[in-house]
Amino acid sequence: MKRFLLVEDEKILAKNLAFFLSREGYQVDIEYDGEAGWAAYTNKAYDLILVDWTLPKKDGLELCKQIRKESNVPIIMITAKSEIVDKILGLELGADDYIVKPFDPRELLARIHALLRRNESTSTAEQRLQYEGLTLDREKLLILFGLQNVTLTANEYKLLEIMMKKPNNVYSREFLYDEVWGGLLEYSERTVDVSISRLRKKLMELSGEKYFHAVRGMGYRFGEKP
Repeated sequence: MKRFLLVEDEKILAKNLAFFLSREGYQVDIEYDGEAGWAAYTNKAYDLILVDWTLPKKDGLELCKQIRKESNVPIIMITAKSEIVDKILGLELGADDYIVKPFDPRELLARIHALLRRNESTSTAEQRLQYEGLTLDREKLLILFGLQNVTLTANEYKLLEIMMKKPNNVYSREFLYDEVWGGLLEYSERTVDVSISRLRKKLMELSGEKYFHAVRGMGYRFGEKP
């Protein structure tokens, strides 16, 4: 049975969601503030984490950022903030998906299923993909360069895998969005831009090389310098 961590300070909502998800066959641990959420995360292994944006003691963004430094576990941000800039901020700090209150629990369940499928598909694929000095480890969701490595989220892995398979191809934002996010998120060019920017930074810090290149009016290319 898959175990989820739900960090939500609205107790009625948290208990209702936990009950709904338990009926779908998932075990759900509930915490009501960010510090308790972090303590729970460090003490148990979870298959997915649901984090409310606004939490007492440690807010959801900080908790998401802290977890992401330690793990590539799928994270869904629960938020009352519907502005695209807020959604992008959540993605930028490591969330894989977000859902805006109020929402139908069945929508949340669909997002959970999609994210779990995406995460599981990465672990069953061929083990490694290489380009130049980079190695993409599919089993551990790592990108390696020499003796160094950086952890990737499921979405970062998928994005990098697509582009590493056919280096120097030009990919439109729309294509990358459809392939990685599967239409679950409301389309925004910034969703793709933020993820590319995050990957570019990780690879630059890892190798000192710039592998992602913007192609004006078209999208992005992965590979050697033009």
